[in-house]
Amino acid sequence: MHIGKMLGLALMMLAVSGCASFTKDEVAPVTLPSKASFANKPNVYVDFDFYQGEPTNAAAAEVPQARDMLRPQLQKILTDSGLFGRVTLDEFQKQPGDYSLRLKVYNHPPGGGQMVLAFISGFTFTIIPALGTDQYTMSLEALDPQGQALSKGSNHDAINTWLGIWFIPMMAYTPKEAVTDTFTRQVNALLKQMVESNNLKYSALDAGVPRA
Repeated sequence: MHIGKMLGLALMMLAVSGCASFTKDEVAPVTLPSKASFANKPNVYVDFDFYQGEPTNAAAAEVPQARDMLRPQLQKILTDSGLFGRVTLDEFQKQPGDYSLRLKVYNHPPGGGQMVLAFISGFTFTIIPALGTDQYTMSLEALDPQGQALSKGSNHDAINTWLGIWFIPMMAYTPKEAVTDTFTRQVNALLKQMVESNNLKYSALDAGVPRA
């Protein structure tokens, strides 16, 4: 069979095969500290970027489509946290006195070999399952209204996605659900770290309001 036809057949079989994504849960769920008793909470502007590539690679490519898909979830996480007053992800809505949070997410594969497994799965009509892993390294930096750095933290998590006819019954475990879960846990963990790791800096974020 011509190699082009073989590739086309493999891709067709991949399209109809089962796909199931599972979080690796490297970052545990956290309980955010309550700031309900604070009369004044910091207003924040969040600068959010999503990259494809290693965090140490200056040539990592921005992926605006992925960023835009995650923006509503990020807005929900920040609003639900109860840590802030006004929250905006729009730079044009940033106001004097707002604090800034710089959130960066890097999606990077763990290494070679998995593409080979995907092709083997395709050429065996997905009888042999294939595994793909997406790693996510996230960093969060907080800056005061004058642009001075207050804190910075990072964490890492990953998602495994299996492809094959054996995973058709598990297709309810969608990549979207896995990404949303992992993203939420990573952001909340960094918010907790930002609030609790340095009391003096968070007191600055509280704009002088005594800690509860």
